[in-house]
Order: sequence, then C-alpha cells, then structure tokens
Amino acid sequence: MLSRNVYPQTRPGKWSIGLLLAVFLLLIVSTLIVQSGQPFNVNALFDNTWATVVSMAALTAALGAFVVGLYTIFRNHERSVAVFFTVSLGGLVALFVLMQLFR
Repeated sequence: MLSRNVYPQTRPGKWSIGLLLAVFLLLIVSTLIVQSGQPFNVNALFDNTWATVVSMAALTAALGAFVVGLYTIFRNHERSVAVFFTVSLGGLVALFVLMQLFR
C-alpha cells in the first residue's frame, strides 16, 4: 500500500489530478486527429480545426490543473506528491505560454 501522502485527500486535489489526466488524453486525441488527416506531418496542427480545438482544450486543462493545484496547496494545505507533480507540470505549461507571449 502507498503512503497517505501520495494521493490527494481533498476534493480540489483530486480535481487537479483529474485535469492533468485530461491533458494527456486530449493531447493523445489531438495527435491522432493530426496523424489521421496528414500522416507524419507534425506542422499541420493549425491546418485542422478539430485538432486545434482539442489542443487548446488541453492547454486550458493544464492551466486549470495548475491553478486548482495551487489553490489546494495554499488553501486546503494539501501535501500529496501527486498534487505537487501536477503543479510543477502546470507551472511548466504556464511558463511556456508566458514565454511565447512575451518573446
């Protein structure tokens, strides 16, 4: 059995983990959409409207996981490893978005 500190105990902590899982699923779906239309062409993301919508949903879910994870750490004092992992990945996505906006 795993320790109590691995899985989140609060509802917002579980939401942040769920949003992170949704990010991975949405990215897989986006990749499948792009590859089904134009095989082995990774530059065609914005040529396909559905792939763009799914990718933007994944980006939104990643930023949502970051915000909910920070909320549950500071407000609910969640100390699980999974929530800290979610916040770190969401923070990297937020950093990537900020670097693309201000370059």
